[in-house]
Amino acid sequence: MAAKGATRVAMTCRAGRCQIECPPGGCACIYVYETDSCNCECFGEERSGSAGVLGLGNKIDVSVSGLPLGQVAARFDRLLTRNVLVPSRRVKERVRLRLTGVRVSAALSALGLVTHGRTKSRSATRRG
Repeated sequence: MAAKGATRVAMTCRAGRCQIECPPGGCACIYVYETDSCNCECFGEERSGSAGVLGLGNKIDVSVSGLPLGQVAARFDRLLTRNVLVPSRRVKERVRLRLTGVRVSAALSALGLVTHGRTKSRSATRRG
């Protein structure tokens, strides 16, 4: 644990030609030689009691290039306080999008995604 008043240092992960810099909390970066591709992601400290840290009105920049829509939706789902829904016929559709300074709701709309209120808990169905 850092001392009170200590500066928290950004994390940097590098693998092959891939690099990502993230706020404190950690990062991961994987370079795949066969496909010459990168998979880098930041991990942060979750706010207590919340499934996500963003609301639909938050302002963001988005850059997606060739990622399946299902994976993009999953990333938004982890960040949002709501569930992100993707049409099943479009899950594997590769998307490209670059938006700067837009609300989360505008980015989701541009991708053709919708949201639904997050459920508090999922109970198992019992069969009698």
